[in-house]
Amino acid sequence: MTDLKMTPETLTGHGQGSESLSEKFGQLADLLHQAQVDDQCFGPIGDMVGLSSIYLDSVQECQDLATKAQEFLVKTKQALDDTLKDYADTEEQISEMLKKAGEGLAG
Repeated sequence: MTDLKMTPETLTGHGQGSESLSEKFGQLADLLHQAQVDDQCFGPIGDMVGLSSIYLDSVQECQDLATKAQEFLVKTKQALDDTLKDYADTEEQISEMLKKAGEGLAG
């Protein structure tokens, strides 16, 4: 067991952090796309030993991973927003039930 206390502020903060990181991963994917060098940079020897294709495959894999991380973090933010709404709705329902129970005991 942990002493972690879940609060709306905790969920909001985590969601904002996820959103910020998702933007950074999106920027990274764009930067990797812009930074690709032409396969001619490797010259005929690089072509012969496959350096250009290895390089392009590696850059593409990095772009794909950055995009997947971005998508994951966007989904995480959405899930946290949904959880926050559910948390608030549950708190409101509990408060209403306790208020009604208190009125029933008093009257």
